[in-house]
Amino acid sequence: MFKHHLASLTKHMVECGMPITPLPSVQFIHNDEENAQDILGRTAYYEPQSRCIVLYTKGRHPKDILRSFAHEMIHHMQNLEGRLNHIDTTNVNEDANLYNLELEAYSKGNMCMREWENSYKSVGR
Repeated sequence: MFKHHLASLTKHMVECGMPITPLPSVQFIHNDEENAQDILGRTAYYEPQSRCIVLYTKGRHPKDILRSFAHEMIHHMQNLEGRLNHIDTTNVNEDANLYNLELEAYSKGNMCMREWENSYKSVGR
């Protein structure tokens, strides 16, 4: 059932005109107990070279995993547009460009997720 929702969200992104094709691969990490127990552990990440989204699922609500997916899909879009070059840190306090890329991923990813959720609920699926 979860993969159906993931596919539906992806379809919504394409229908909204987001330039996300070719689509990335998606890898699920279901059993990382140490990460799940770490309050600042990973939730997801995007690997630009392999065009792969990695989602950590242990102990997480499915809706939260979908939200992480939407965020990482924005990074995939940024990568396809050639905007993920020359990033040497994961610290947004050290790189203004990274800060802006993350701001875009949070805002566009969350709003796309919200739009999809509203339309998904309105058709009674």
